[in-house]
Amino acid sequence: MKKKKRYVVILVILAIYAVIMLLVMGKDLLIPSKNEAILIIGDTSVWKLKEDSWTNLTMRSSIEELNWQEYKVYLDNKEYGNYYLWQNGDKWYLFDKEKKAVAREGTFLATQANFNINVKNFKTEDIRNYYHVEKVLESNDLSTSSKLTVATQTSIDIDNDGKQETFYFVSNAFSLDYNPSKVFSLVFMVKDSKVYPMYTDIAPNQSTNGCKPYLSAVLDINQDNLYEMVISCGKYSTDKPADMLYHLTDEGFKIIISNQ
Repeated sequence: MKKKKRYVVILVILAIYAVIMLLVMGKDLLIPSKNEAILIIGDTSVWKLKEDSWTNLTMRSSIEELNWQEYKVYLDNKEYGNYYLWQNGDKWYLFDKEKKAVAREGTFLATQANFNINVKNFKTEDIRNYYHVEKVLESNDLSTSSKLTVATQTSIDIDNDGKQETFYFVSNAFSLDYNPSKVFSLVFMVKDSKVYPMYTDIAPNQSTNGCKPYLSAVLDINQDNLYEMVISCGKYSTDKPADMLYHLTDEGFKIIISNQ
């Protein structure tokens, strides 16, 4: 009987200890951890997500802290594998598990997160039908006969409704054989014949102003089965392109974060 009582006492002590630990650490145990992620867009942008807040990392010290960590790497919108990254100030370099350098060619995207980020492949092609392009040009008081240096489109089911939406990228920036009075760069989505503006930049021509828009990445970072998009706009000469992370809302597209 004494041995049995001893076991009961031990069990009671353990139960009391467990209750105390639950009271002390229960908040951390019961509340799910916040999403944290790093997105590296080419060699131009590093974005950090922590506790539902995005930060554009630009300080050298902040970026150096990301060196020699493992990331999931995508090249030309296709998964390339897990690699360690190191940046020398201008470019991210890839290394395998033995810390041997790995060749990197193509459009570069890297992710690191405590949750699954679904990255979607996409295809860019020349615009086939200019009906919506002409409507958008007219609505912005631009000539429908404007010569274009960018005229591409991408079709993606961004909201997972079973229908593909078409995204148009249009610009006359950095023209070499003509001199337009206005330089414009336009990105918009067409869904069910309705136009949803995303990026609009129109300004008087100053020869080297403006930018050429393109799609850098399509990924689901909110775990809501809806895709976000990274729209980039290449600037003149050595200036780094503008990178913008867009999210589709009921009111239209919203920029979550950019490198500007």
